Amino acid sequence: MGRSLCVSLEMIGLDEAIEKAVSYAKIGRLTVVEKSIYDACGLIVAEDYYASIDNPPCDKSYVDGFAIIAEDTYGASPFNPVMLKIIGWMKPNDDSSKFILSRGEAVWVSTGSALPRNSNAVVMYEDVSLYNDYIAVTKPINIWSNVAKRGEDYRCGEVLVKKGSMLKPWDLALLASSGYGYVKVYEKIRIGILCTGSELVEPGRNLDKGMYYNSTCVLIKNYLDQIPFVETMYYGIAPDDEKILMDKITAIIGENHMAIVSGGAGYSEVDVTKRVLENMGKWVFKNIAIRPGKPTGLALVNGKPVYSLSGFPVAAWVALEALISPYLYIVMGLKPPVKPSVKAIMKRKVPNTVGYRSFVRVKLFEENGKLLCEPYLIKGSGILSSLVKSDGYVIVSENSEGVDEGEEVNVILK
Repeated sequence: MGRSLCVSLEMIGLDEAIEKAVSYAKIGRLTVVEKSIYDACGLIVAEDYYASIDNPPCDKSYVDGFAIIAEDTYGASPFNPVMLKIIGWMKPNDDSSKFILSRGEAVWVSTGSALPRNSNAVVMYEDVSLYNDYIAVTKPINIWSNVAKRGEDYRCGEVLVKKGSMLKPWDLALLASSGYGYVKVYEKIRIGILCTGSELVEPGRNLDKGMYYNSTCVLIKNYLDQIPFVETMYYGIAPDDEKILMDKITAIIGENHMAIVSGGAGYSEVDVTKRVLENMGKWVFKNIAIRPGKPTGLALVNGKPVYSLSGFPVAAWVALEALISPYLYIVMGLKPPVKPSVKAIMKRKVPNTVGYRSFVRVKLFEENGKLLCEPYLIKGSGILSSLVKSDGYVIVSENSEGVDEGEEVNVILK
């Protein structure tokens, strides 16, 4: 039997559980791989990337119009227009040396065109009048108006993307603008998911008497698949047999960075997961003071994290939302994303047991011009439809006896 980090079955708070998970349950070394910039969104960059050029590489026009010398327009007005001679057209791929502008001259430019030499502003096409080979400018144009100056976006040698960043579409576009076609990133965290329970059957198969469809692992896998730097593998259903479960967990941690086992997280005779993990490794914690989701535990097996989740879908969802998702972001050096929320008035009283942090699913609605929320179900960690029909959830502090009717609360949107 492995040595336990948890000396009893006592619960710990959610904040402490996250701290312990991050401190003890490290993800093993991740391999660095090279990905096309078209396929790297959401992955974690493995090194700093520097600009290889100035961007823009030269002064460029923001608009369609005419490159000019701004000083030529000083004093221009509708009653005293300045006439400038058009000497040519700069195509978007022309070099700035194609024209050297002199006083009293203008060059037709397109959006993105390089500015001809000596020019220092662009007047928009719609702001001039054309007279054969001349334009009439009727107002002063400031120096560098409508011009993207060389290096305005970034300078050669400047850091574009820092190591450890999660790549967003704009990060990849920035790298592309400096000529990078590939980027070195860390491989995804591989998570093996196993469901336990002799009473379970996979969706799509015949349902015999006394059997239930496995919905919880469907929720777990699809929830985790939303995290871009995570890759999941589903390992099916294991019966309530300690030897089979032990073999399954051994195989999963051999092929993945961590494992999640759903079901069997209680302490009855048929709940084997806790006993198996007790024999295979050491506990970080066995229970968390959250509702639903109290049986959520974390063990280390061969140094790898194995999370034990309730077989009830709502309890599993709370564990994913409140513990596992933040854990995954933090161990990758990232801040957990903050979900949007709204303020609402609680329609009816929500009781809470002091010592537990409760996650209450609520429905939002308007009444007399005010935004209200009502608990969908106070209890029922197996009532999956409460996740579908609710608009969000309210977190009730472990220091609170509940939420009073009429109290303003923060509703975290799903």
